[in-house]
Amino acid sequence: MKYGYIRPIDLYDDVESQKKKIEKYTNDIYIEEHAENKKRYQLETLLNDTVKKNDQIIITDICILADSTKHLVDIIAACNEKSVQIYIINSEILVSPNSVYNFQQVLNEISNFQSDVVRFRTQLGVNKAIKEGQKMGRPKRSDDNIKRAVEMYMSKKYTLDDIKSATNISRATLYRHLEK
Repeated sequence: MKYGYIRPIDLYDDVESQKKKIEKYTNDIYIEEHAENKKRYQLETLLNDTVKKNDQIIITDICILADSTKHLVDIIAACNEKSVQIYIINSEILVSPNSVYNFQQVLNEISNFQSDVVRFRTQLGVNKAIKEGQKMGRPKRSDDNIKRAVEMYMSKKYTLDDIKSATNISRATLYRHLEK
């Protein structure tokens, strides 16, 4: 039997794109409700209760299946014990107990996987921060402080060092606002 596994990670393919690609191989697809690392019930059900000897799990990318290199190694070991193959569509790689790849290919895939994991975790963090109402980027300087620094500069009574220590506005910021 062939089983598809989808997780809503939008690094390369969104859920619909993953589904279209996997449906070319099977219509028996397990779709995770969330992209989080924990509580991946569909994956647990697929690995622990569904797949049997000589079955195949079909995914679009490695990062859909695992969250870390250790997690990936554990999943592949569990699949090898059951003689279950994993087919990665976008990489065109079939992982099975009989697979033989050259060392360079393996290193390239692991490197790409680790980059994907970092990108995914960064994206999750940014999305969570935005959802919690946090503003992204560098905080703006107080307009009152800038106005005070410009007034001090225009009065010609203060040195740039005096202005900087009194307002905590750098020379570059002061000159940038003077040009406006």
